[in-house]
Amino acid sequence: MPDHRLFKLSPLALALLLPLHGVQANEDAPPNANTEKPLERISVTGTRISRADLEGVTNVATITADDMIKSGFNTVYDALSNLSAANGTIIGEVETGSYTPGAKELNLRGIGPEYTLILVNGKRLAYYPMPYGGQTNFVNLDMIPTAMVERIDIQTGGASAVYGSEAMAGVINIITKKGIEGHYIDAEAGIDTYNSNPRQMLSFVGGFANEGWTLDYALEYKRNEGLYASDRPYHDSVWDNPNPNANRELNRSITVYSSDTPYINNYADKYCNTADNPHPKAVAHYISRNNYGMSCGWDETGDNHLINKNESFSGYLNTEYELSENAQLFANGFFITQEKKGARGVLLFNDTQFVDPDLLDKDGNQGAVVKYMWRKVLDSEYTNDGLGRTYDDQSYSINAGLKGLLGSLDYSLTLSRSEYDFSDKYMHATRIGFADVLGPQLGTHEGLPVHRPDYQYWFGAFDQQKMSRVADWVTYTGNSYNNTFTADLAGDLFELPAGPLSFAAYLEVMEEGTSSIPDERVLNKGFAGLTGVITEGSRNRYAAAIEVLVPVLEELEIQGAVRYDYYDDDSNVGGAFSSQLGFTYRPVESLVLRSAAGTTFRGPDMAAIYKGFSGNFGMANDRLTADACRTLAQTGSVPGYDADSLALSCADADLTSDPSKPSLNASYESISSGDKTLKEETGTTFTAGLVYEFSEALSFNLDYYDITIKDKIQALDPGYIINTDYECRTGVYDSNSELCQNMAARIVRFDETGKGIDYLGNSISGNPYLIHTVTGGYINAAERQDAGIDIGFEGYIPSTFGDWRYDVSLTQVLKKKERLREGDELLDLLDSQNNFDFKTMASAQLSWSKDDTAVSLLGSYKGEMWNNANYGEREHLPGWTRFNLTIGQRFGDDTRLLFTVTNLLNAMPPQDETFSSFPFYRVGAYDTLGRQFSLRVTHQF
Repeated sequence: MPDHRLFKLSPLALALLLPLHGVQANEDAPPNANTEKPLERISVTGTRISRADLEGVTNVATITADDMIKSGFNTVYDALSNLSAANGTIIGEVETGSYTPGAKELNLRGIGPEYTLILVNGKRLAYYPMPYGGQTNFVNLDMIPTAMVERIDIQTGGASAVYGSEAMAGVINIITKKGIEGHYIDAEAGIDTYNSNPRQMLSFVGGFANEGWTLDYALEYKRNEGLYASDRPYHDSVWDNPNPNANRELNRSITVYSSDTPYINNYADKYCNTADNPHPKAVAHYISRNNYGMSCGWDETGDNHLINKNESFSGYLNTEYELSENAQLFANGFFITQEKKGARGVLLFNDTQFVDPDLLDKDGNQGAVVKYMWRKVLDSEYTNDGLGRTYDDQSYSINAGLKGLLGSLDYSLTLSRSEYDFSDKYMHATRIGFADVLGPQLGTHEGLPVHRPDYQYWFGAFDQQKMSRVADWVTYTGNSYNNTFTADLAGDLFELPAGPLSFAAYLEVMEEGTSSIPDERVLNKGFAGLTGVITEGSRNRYAAAIEVLVPVLEELEIQGAVRYDYYDDDSNVGGAFSSQLGFTYRPVESLVLRSAAGTTFRGPDMAAIYKGFSGNFGMANDRLTADACRTLAQTGSVPGYDADSLALSCADADLTSDPSKPSLNASYESISSGDKTLKEETGTTFTAGLVYEFSEALSFNLDYYDITIKDKIQALDPGYIINTDYECRTGVYDSNSELCQNMAARIVRFDETGKGIDYLGNSISGNPYLIHTVTGGYINAAERQDAGIDIGFEGYIPSTFGDWRYDVSLTQVLKKKERLREGDELLDLLDSQNNFDFKTMASAQLSWSKDDTAVSLLGSYKGEMWNNANYGEREHLPGWTRFNLTIGQRFGDDTRLLFTVTNLLNAMPPQDETFSSFPFYRVGAYDTLGRQFSLRVTHQF
């Protein structure tokens, strides 16, 4: 739970943990007891002006390192993903085929990971080299060492006037430990209730101090074993499919597919796990559905990987050296290296159509067309550890400079560098390998090649040697960096009747670059059915900003900021101004009213400008061809179509489920690239709220936010292109308009003979008239509006039976509107059945401590979510609540022991009977980690 007041230190946190800063607790005093010492001015996220009053014009919540531990959070990501404002869904590790399954991202307000700025000590971090979803840049929160964190400040609202681009949804500022007294060893071990995913952590944290010199350090080692679907009864078998109409059958894991034969699947009875051709899991089984016939496969459900195996090591150093009374040298930085391994499984899929001379067709003739061959290969077949995908990540961030006093003003000059190196490696089928399996061409028949494949090999077990016959290792490498010089000057200029006028000035010069380079065989289609993303470029950025804090009255302060950013790159941004104006008003000592309004901006990120190529595969309803199929069924002919060719494609059409909307799925390849003509996104932000402290036992905050983003950079989704083209061709839009001409040019279809040309100029084949390629891209077109409220309650209640503290936070989304291009209607998405972000999220924590014992219970709630039924038929799933329990015991002055149970009641996602595909819940919104136990000991030496 975030603490809304930094100066309130929970006695529970002190009882649970060794004071990592050498601060000893006065347990007889309440946490906000008055002292004679005046409050020290400190820097607070959301402004560069140091101030004593921590309630500024915007709401800034804080999670301390102690909060993380007592709440059961093991990582920075765990803590931030529990924020009530983090209501947007993400991709997540379960999507092992995505571009970023080795990374963890945060989606504040549901606007997107790219709209939250992640800082460490106020400095930017290098991006994850692989774009999120292949589209946009973000920071991987999994590469933030936990042991170095002192606290995390969260401002959820636009802050471009202070921090520049990317800060349209909020700012996360991770503050590291400084001035540590003593040395600490921290060890933790954990396992879950299913005896899976064991994990360990060991850290050393401490500090040295001499006259005029300090040194702080944090070393941390972490590992966990990973998690398979088979480790959870929720989805370890196809029989766990909650859909009552699901086909609970073994997978067709090894298949030779032909629609010309009496049964679609072939050769299973001859080669599937026979005495002379064994396989570790496959069995021959009969499937009557869709005329599949005898099939070969196994239940693949439990083979899926939910959490990667992970091993990481990190180090952190911070040092300061006093040159004089008014000048100090400083340097700090961290390094982290991480290896993740995942069970991806390899799908070998050959879509080259050929004639098998040994197959009998439906009429009993010798020779039939094989349309597809595929087989699933278990990672355990060709690896020693059963994990076939490896991610190696290394990242570091270094800051060094000079700070001190210039007269009465604080100054700092800082040089920073942050860099991220990334590699990804996995097995995939090659076209040369498939050609070897097919064997030599024996001739042609009706325009198709004739082959007699090695089916015994295809159906048999694979080892490393057999795997290398048809597949090879795919490698991806990436790098991103930024080099930054910053200069800060802040302090009080002069006295006004109500207090000093304070200001802060800031200059920034940055060079940043990124590259993600796939194996060249990915781009030239040397690998079968595999596509990728390539991005490479660099640019310079310059910024200047100024803030002022004006005490108009003793009760009223006005704060303003203006910033100018200049982009020296190939985009159309050039320069961009942003500004903010706000106030705090304290009519009585216990009440603060606050509000701020400003403009925001976001320059096109590196991926949007410099992405040279991005590819993906998808499937969509080809409504245009489906309509033609309906007409063919009704009249026997369709103008512009060859009836016999169209009938081949229409064999797979669904004309009966909804006669008004026939469907015909088309598998397509989507391609896109960056656009150097993009301009910046602009927007506005408005917040208003109050903080009221009735007593130590009750204080609360209520804050309203309203965020608008215009000229939003929109990656043109293939589904949007396909749907818009259909509406253009059916009269919704003028078919001669620029929009319709643009959409039509982005879609390529097979001709009437089922032939086509891909983006490399290769000949490809498929079903006549269906879509095979969609070309996307980026446009400055969309507008997004989001609004809602954040509510928080907290209190401290001492008693003879122990001291109690509670903390409650809730976020309720009130507005979510969007349009994809200028001139479109502004659509209300808040209650739309396509809105899969949570409208309500909340958490509540109750803590108790007495003498050397303390207990904390955290409850986290995610509100209702639409199920996975067809649009227009969806219903709400119930909310999801989990509890974390932490029990702490102190032994003497030097040792603390903590026992934590995460997800105390082993709550699983709400069952969705309409979700018939693995993992049977919406990835990125829920997880099936279940109950986890951990034991942690901290010792000071």
